[in-house]
Amino acid sequence: KLRIWGHTDAKGTTDYNKNLSEHRAWAVRDAIIGFGVATDQVTVEGFGASRPRQANFNPDGSDNPDGRKVNRRAEVYLDF
Repeated sequence: KLRIWGHTDAKGTTDYNKNLSEHRAWAVRDAIIGFGVATDQVTVEGFGASRPRQANFNPDGSDNPDGRKVNRRAEVYLDF
C-alpha cells in the first residue's frame, strides 16, 4: 500500500491550502496509478500548511521563500 500526503506553504487561506495539498497528492496518485499500481492500493491525504518542514517566515516575521519552497511537496510512504 502507498500513502500519499500533500503539503503546502503558509501562503493562502487554510481552506485554499487544504484543497491545494489534496490536489497535489491526487496528482501524484494519478501518476503512480499510470505506472500500473492498483487504485485500491493508494490512499491520499492533504494537510495544507499544518506540517511544515522549514519555517515559512523568518524570526523577524519576514517571508522565507527558501523555507516555503521546501514545504510545497508531496510525500509517498510505503506500508509493508
